[in-house]
Amino acid sequence: MKELVISVAILRYSEGWRVVADGGPMGRYADQADAEGAAQRFAAASQGSGRPIEMLLQDPQGELHRFVGHGSTVESPA
Repeated sequence: MKELVISVAILRYSEGWRVVADGGPMGRYADQADAEGAAQRFAAASQGSGRPIEMLLQDPQGELHRFVGHGSTVESPA
């Protein structure tokens, strides 16, 4: 059986940034760096679950890309 992935998304919104996980919104942040840090802390805390963790970052055009940390992104999710 395939394990359920824990998804964490760093999203732009009108007043800054928001971090959303499978359980719903986790917080609002004034800048991208704070939102990225919060998402990374959540992902680190979730590693004990044994489930794979996927972090996504929204680009200026609204597309989601895999986020690997410190402002870096890689490919778009499949």
